[in-house]
Amino acid sequence: MTRLGQGIAGLVVVIAICKVSNGTAVFDSAIDTTSGVIAIANLDQQIAQLRDEAGVEELLLVRSRFLADYEALDRASSLTEIRFEAPAELLRRARTRSALHRFADALADVAAAEHAGSNGDEIVALRSSILVATGRAAEVIPQLEANLARHPGFASRGALAVAYAAIGRLDDADRLYVAALADLDTTLPFPYAWIYFARGVMWAEQGGDEARAQAMYVQALAYLPEFVSANIHLAELEVARGDLTSAIERLDRIVRSSDEPEALGLLGGLHMRIGDRVRGEREVALAQQRFESLLAHDRLAFADHAAEFYLGLGADAPRAWELAQQNLANRETDRAAALAVRAAEATGRYPDACALLLKYGSNSGGSLAMYLRSLDRQLAQLTPVNR
Repeated sequence: MTRLGQGIAGLVVVIAICKVSNGTAVFDSAIDTTSGVIAIANLDQQIAQLRDEAGVEELLLVRSRFLADYEALDRASSLTEIRFEAPAELLRRARTRSALHRFADALADVAAAEHAGSNGDEIVALRSSILVATGRAAEVIPQLEANLARHPGFASRGALAVAYAAIGRLDDADRLYVAALADLDTTLPFPYAWIYFARGVMWAEQGGDEARAQAMYVQALAYLPEFVSANIHLAELEVARGDLTSAIERLDRIVRSSDEPEALGLLGGLHMRIGDRVRGEREVALAQQRFESLLAHDRLAFADHAAEFYLGLGADAPRAWELAQQNLANRETDRAAALAVRAAEATGRYPDACALLLKYGSNSGGSLAMYLRSLDRQLAQLTPVNR
């Protein structure tokens, strides 16, 4: 679930931990923010002080999103599932359910909070994040544009940027991301790192511009070196340009500091590629165990990246097809469709692959094709020969 937070849902959680202004200050790429180590220590201190009090869920989601701390995610889920009477509690549960890709349940919570009189702007932001995450960005863009006109600032620009990116308006999205950075009024590194990461994912997976994406990931890590997803994405680009040593060192640091199965699997694949097959196979096997453990507990949250794993290093195409179908049924995005197409092909289900291409390709504006190429590059680069 390393890329779980690159959409509006990630933005919604980031906003919850930092104060933003509606000013129009010029963005300074060298802005002095709190170091990642200190920011994380402060975050952990706040979590410890709040214990199980209301509001700790937001902090736990931040820890999960940036540090791939799935125990924190599980704790946030457990807490929100036992307190959901007040509108604010319903919205916290909706954010947590969205993080777990339980989108239908999250939308139900948003509707209940709205009925109970919750703040209209919060409702718009959260509902929009869920609809974008499930492939319905076009439906919410008019509302997000109106919201930006009424309340210009980091939240409204960032939300519209994610929606524009989802429908392929990459240049418009990038301009809004830059403008959103200029609206920030905080020394916390989290929102800066998140924006640069989101831009990197957009340019890598949709724009096909790996050099631009790499610059974005590097900047995200300049703000927050511990950011797990940014490190994994940058490692993939390092592999693409042949710098296996840097990629291995980067992934090894992530594996030592987190239980992220994707990083462990990629590291195993690289160890096999350089000839350390015994160690690599052991790491891939452990990554599979971790994926299965996560799937058993929160299947929808990890179905997409587990499907990618089984298409490549996990070498289990039927399992990949099963998970890709579940992922697509849960969120009809171009990225989910691309994953299902490749899983169908890998299992010899060519009529299904053709049907998916016809259904999702005709209205994707080229986005599906870009995701297919991105997925192909990823699988080719990180799957060992003769696996």
